[in-house]
Amino acid sequence: MKKILLTLAVFAFATNAFAWGQAGHYLTNEAAALALPPDMPQFFLRAFPEIVALAPHADRLLHNGPSSDAAFTPDHFLNYEMVSDLDLTPDRYEYLALLESSRRLAHLGVENTVIGFLPWRIAELSEQLTADFRLWRSYLPGTPDRRAMEQEIVDTAGMLGHFVGDSAQPLHNTMNYNGWVSPNPNGYSNDCTIHARFETDFVSHSIVLADVTPKVAMTPVKRTDYFATALDFIKSSNTQVERVYQLDKKNGFSPFGPVNAEAKAFTSDRLALGASLLRDLWWSAWKNSEAPRPTRRAGTT
Repeated sequence: MKKILLTLAVFAFATNAFAWGQAGHYLTNEAAALALPPDMPQFFLRAFPEIVALAPHADRLLHNGPSSDAAFTPDHFLNYEMVSDLDLTPDRYEYLALLESSRRLAHLGVENTVIGFLPWRIAELSEQLTADFRLWRSYLPGTPDRRAMEQEIVDTAGMLGHFVGDSAQPLHNTMNYNGWVSPNPNGYSNDCTIHARFETDFVSHSIVLADVTPKVAMTPVKRTDYFATALDFIKSSNTQVERVYQLDKKNGFSPFGPVNAEAKAFTSDRLALGASLLRDLWWSAWKNSEAPRPTRRAGTT
C-alpha cells in the first residue's frame, strides 16, 4: 500500500511540476540581479529587466506537447528522499544508469523521470553560462558574434534563475511535494493543495521585494563545482520540508486575515537563499570564464 501511495504521489509531481509561481520567480531573479557585484560585464547589468522577465519562462515551456513535457518536466524537482543514499555524479546519464543498476527504480516501482533532475539542470546551465561568457570574451566588441552571444548569455542566465529558484522551494526537493505521503503521525496536510497555497497564493499576497533583498548574502561566493553546489543546496532545502508543513498546519499560509509573521519570515528566507545562490552562480560563471576551456573527456567530440 505504501508503494502505491508513493507512486501516486510522485506521478502527480511528474505531471504537475509547480514552481514558486510567477511572483516568487520574479523576486528571486530580481533580488539576485540587485546583489550583483559591479565587476560583471556592463551589458549583463543593463539586461536587468530581461533577466527578471525570463524568470518564469521554464514553466511556460511545460504542457505544450508530450515530447517537451517528457524532456522538461523532471528538470524542476528532485525527490531527494529517493536517492539520498546514492553516490550521485554530475552526469545525468550516469545517474540514470545508477537508478537502474542499484535497483532503485524497481524497489520504488517508478519510472526514471519520476525522481527528477533538478541539480543536473542547474549544473548544466551554469556550465553553459560559463562557456557563453568565455565565447563572449573571444569576440571583438561591436561584432554580430558578440551581440548574439550577449543575448544568449541573458537567456541562459534568466533560465538558470528559474531552476535555482525551484531548488530553494523545499517542496521541489521531496516526495511530499503536495501532501504528506510519508508516515504521518503529526497529521500534516495531504489535501493536494499545500504546494500552490504556499508558493503561489501566499507569496503573491504576502511577499514583496523589500522582504527579500535585505536577506540576500552581501558577499558573493565563487563556485567552481556547480553540481556539488546545487546538490548541497537541495539537500539543505529538503531539511526544511517539514517546516513548511508545520507552518501550514498552523494556517500560516492562509490568504485570509493578517499575514502570519512566522510564515512570512520563513518564505522570505527561502527566496533570499535562492537569490544568493543565483547571484553566486551568475558571478562565478563570469569569473570562471577567465580560465581556458576545460580539456575534453575521452570519447567526446
